Amino acid sequence: MKRTMVALLCIALAAGSLAGCGGNKDKKEVPVNTEAKAEDKPEVGSKGDPQKEEDTEEEQKEEEKDNTEVSGENENSQDAEEENEADMSEDLTMTTLKSSAGTIDYTSLEGLELEAGGHIAVVVKSTKTGYWVTVKKGMEAAVKDLNKKLEYKGDDKIKLSFEGPSDETDVESQINIIDAVLAENPNVLCLAAIDMESCQAQLETAEENGIPVVVLDSGVVTGTVDSVCSTDNKAAGADAAKKLAEAVGSSGEIAVMAHIESSESSQDRVKGFTDELTANYPDIKIVNLSYENEETSVREMAAKVLEDNPNLKGYFCTNQVTADDVLEALKEAEREEIAVVGFDAGKTQKEAIKDGREAGVIAQNPYGMGYATAVAAARAWLGLENDSFINPGYQWIDAASLDDEKLKNYLYE
Repeated sequence: MKRTMVALLCIALAAGSLAGCGGNKDKKEVPVNTEAKAEDKPEVGSKGDPQKEEDTEEEQKEEEKDNTEVSGENENSQDAEEENEADMSEDLTMTTLKSSAGTIDYTSLEGLELEAGGHIAVVVKSTKTGYWVTVKKGMEAAVKDLNKKLEYKGDDKIKLSFEGPSDETDVESQINIIDAVLAENPNVLCLAAIDMESCQAQLETAEENGIPVVVLDSGVVTGTVDSVCSTDNKAAGADAAKKLAEAVGSSGEIAVMAHIESSESSQDRVKGFTDELTANYPDIKIVNLSYENEETSVREMAAKVLEDNPNLKGYFCTNQVTADDVLEALKEAEREEIAVVGFDAGKTQKEAIKDGREAGVIAQNPYGMGYATAVAAARAWLGLENDSFINPGYQWIDAASLDDEKLKNYLYE
């Protein structure tokens, strides 16, 4: 009997085992994707929770929206920056340059296929005044236009270096700067010399090394230069004489405050001024002619002139620095009834014109001068012809024209 019961139990167990095996055999295997994307993985605790899944989708939508807005803001910012970049092509500074410069259009970049990675080096009288800052802006604009035209980017871009002493009377510092710049072997040198006779050795070095030189603002006496880009200073000085004569009623005592005497621009402005008075205004007498120097400040010299000449009716100043300091000396001496005609147009002179303390200024075209010099430098680098003298032009600005929108880029801080 026991054997019969054991046999029946074994049969039952075997049947259960076979049934279990049959069930597993019919079940299909599901492949597992071990490289599922992060967004496909449910958050911990969210599986099977509809609210959690809905929150996750909303967060993803918000994130995508934020990314789109940031991208749009960046694009709009870049567009706005490009739109805000002044298009100077139709500005009076550039149209005057185009019409007055010479036989060549120095607003055009036609044919300027410059070598990638080249270097235009510039050494000027000073990097501090508004005049030279504006010259630099013009040069930077020209080089930027060249790089854009040539599609140069990164290390391929044409490089512009712009250096000078902090003081326009510091000849020695400028010479040292020129030496250092020439040691870098630039493709071309642009030079505004403080002392027109001081650069002979540096010009010889440039010539020996095949570095063409373009002069701006003030010429040099000796040395080989490709071109000079400068205001017609004698003509500008003559116009200043006419304006001051008008302001003082064509008679009386006047004085002249000029920037450093070794500068060609200073000498030419003084000559143009004095020649015009001698030829056409015999009743005007120049009682003092002083030059900016390192020994005595312009303000101190002007104060002494005012003390020695109680009947002084007018003052002619040949650049921004001398005009600013003379205006300050007049204010300190309470002699602001004296008529002043200046050169250049920084903040101090603009305020003086508004207040009636200055008759007006001969405003040079530093932006156009900078642009034309850079273009002339590129042409010299390539061996292309330049005009021997490039004239960027100038404007007379007084109270009647100070707010003229067309003249705003002749006025700088």
